Order: sequence, then C-alpha cells, then structure tokens
Amino acid sequence: MDEAKLKPGKKDSTILAALPYIFGMVVALLIYLLSKDDKFAKYHALQSLMFDICVIPVFIAEFILYFVLFITIIGAFAMWGVIILTSLTLLVFRLYMAYNAYQGKSLMIPRIGEIALEKV
Repeated sequence: MDEAKLKPGKKDSTILAALPYIFGMVVALLIYLLSKDDKFAKYHALQSLMFDICVIPVFIAEFILYFVLFITIIGAFAMWGVIILTSLTLLVFRLYMAYNAYQGKSLMIPRIGEIALEKV
C-alpha cells in the first residue's frame, strides 16, 4: 500500500485517525464532520467510511448465499465458515490500519485512499 503525504498536525490527530477503523461507520462519520482543520484525521475517517460502504455488499451477498444454501446443511456450515473467515480478515485489516494511523502513517487503501485524499 502506498502512503499519502499527510502527517498528523495535532497531538490528538493520531487517536482521532485510529478510532474510525476500530469503531466503524458512525464514529468515522462524526470525526469526518467534526474535524474541520485536521486533515490527517479527516482522511482516515473518510477512508474508513468508504471502506465500510464497500464491504457492506460483500456481507449482504454472503448472507443471501447462506440462506440459499440453508437447504443443504453442509452448504450452510460452509457459508458460516466463509462469513467467519471474512469477518476475521476484516478485523485484522482494521486493526492494522488503526495501528498505522496511530503511528502517524497514512496508508492508502487502493482506489479508496486516492478518492479520500482528493476529498480532504
């Protein structure tokens, strides 16, 4: 992943940048709207918000497949495995992004990070 050329301006910027990755869409939206001067926190909040919006269709598709495959018990168990694996992968990714934001780095998620950087 590339790194955007944003650096934290204030002491609290790194904390504000890490929170959206941990707590999700509502916190990301609040930080994006309330952080007027802090581009570092705004960038991470917008990137996290856009990432969450992109992940929602994946979970919807997984649950639709789960209910379709519920006819066969083996298919339902297989889909639960896929859902759990996807959730754990997203959790690890979110913690990684939060850690990097807290360290003062501004990693860019491909495509999403570029759009977020333009909007900040």
